[in-house]
Amino acid sequence: MNVATQHHAASAEVKEPAVNLKFSHMGLSVKNIPAMEEFYTKVLGFTVTDRGHAGGMQLVFLSRDPLDHHQIVLASGRPPELPANTANPQFGPSINQISFKLGGLSDLRDIHKRLLAAGGESIFPANHGIAWSIYAHDPEGNNLEFFVDTDWYITQPFLIPLDLTQADDDIFELTKKLCEDSEGFEPYTQWRDRISKKMTPFVDPAR
Repeated sequence: MNVATQHHAASAEVKEPAVNLKFSHMGLSVKNIPAMEEFYTKVLGFTVTDRGHAGGMQLVFLSRDPLDHHQIVLASGRPPELPANTANPQFGPSINQISFKLGGLSDLRDIHKRLLAAGGESIFPANHGIAWSIYAHDPEGNNLEFFVDTDWYITQPFLIPLDLTQADDDIFELTKKLCEDSEGFEPYTQWRDRISKKMTPFVDPAR
């Protein structure tokens, strides 16, 4: 190995310090603050933690966790018209989707009823193998996903329709068999353990 090769090999081993971060919250530019606030509070159960004006915008802060002052911010200023997603109109032209984790299939059925009662549009239940989901639009057409993790991992993307008229046990067994027969199958706990070794953990200096 010559000097140049040795220098290149040594440089390749030097890693930049990992950035210490984790995802926190997101803001939505909206056209109709009252309608959006009503949907996110009445249908999805968020609490308004603050509201006011800044930077020429009307702002409403929403959270479902007292440890987070806000998880979603509604901000005025969305243009009156935006073109649809050119690949699939279910998904947004800028924000592809906003996803919310649920506790179980009973919660998925509950949000399905709530969305229907609220006149939700583009409601689409889906089975990803790794999760059971419902996709739907909020009042301004932003695509939302409500999902429940399953116990299994398979190679993604994967999607087939989810039949919510089936009993929970039937959905569970059908999905388990589907996953066992699919590419990349392994228990989700095993996949999480394996992928975690590739990820940089967030370090909280307060703990």
